[in-house]
Amino acid sequence: MIQDTFYSLKPYRPHEPGLNDIIFSFQNKQVLVRKDRSFFEYRDICDSVPCTYLFETGSLSFYLADLSSIDHICLSLQQLRTYEPRWLGFAAILAWQLYTWIDANQYCGHDGKLMHMDMQERALRCDACNRLIYPTLSPAVIVGVIHNGRILVTRYSAQHSSYSHDALVAGYAEAGETIEETVKREVKEETGLDVSDIVYYRSQPWPFSSSLLFGFFCHVSGSSQIHLDRNELKTAEWKSRTDAIDTADDSSLTHEMIEVFQKGLVH
Repeated sequence: MIQDTFYSLKPYRPHEPGLNDIIFSFQNKQVLVRKDRSFFEYRDICDSVPCTYLFETGSLSFYLADLSSIDHICLSLQQLRTYEPRWLGFAAILAWQLYTWIDANQYCGHDGKLMHMDMQERALRCDACNRLIYPTLSPAVIVGVIHNGRILVTRYSAQHSSYSHDALVAGYAEAGETIEETVKREVKEETGLDVSDIVYYRSQPWPFSSSLLFGFFCHVSGSSQIHLDRNELKTAEWKSRTDAIDTADDSSLTHEMIEVFQKGLVH
């Protein structure tokens, strides 16, 4: 998965950038880069624009700035899924998540005062009321539903998502339910199937949607007849281990779970 090459984040420690540190800038769901497709470094801008500290990993720190006045080209967020080196692509996606959080919370929802980055923890603080706003993180499930040696593969409807490749049943947790209850509810809502024998597989941070994904495998309990929710899904069909399944690239938990199934590592 895309985050597997990423170094662990170091403790939150805002500090001034060094010459080699990476500066991210975003515009209309695109990241601004040099003409050779590499990311800007602080040496490219120095004191010409203010920078906001984001995080630190390995030997580098990462910052956010407005680089629109500097000569650049743009890469889409989808291009970052396969950007090389992969760990820098993930760093850029994580920076996008923090950028959207900062942009959406410029003012305090309690008293309308300007928010600023806290110096002690990764949060936005209002000096007027001391309110703290932490980065948005939405728990969601990816579900590999298995029945008689086949796995349930779906495709999203056009009105639900622009992603046009194969996927597994997925959805967000709701208030008041466990993550295992989310698995049962999402499978039932999208396909009409009841499931049991729910087994946790692995998790994945997914900054594109500010999500933390929880992967589960489970089995059909009762009828295997699919009743499709066409508002969410375009198709849902059972596929064997040898059937071709198109997940676009190897960046996602969905891809890894399908690969694990195809290799016969789950039954």
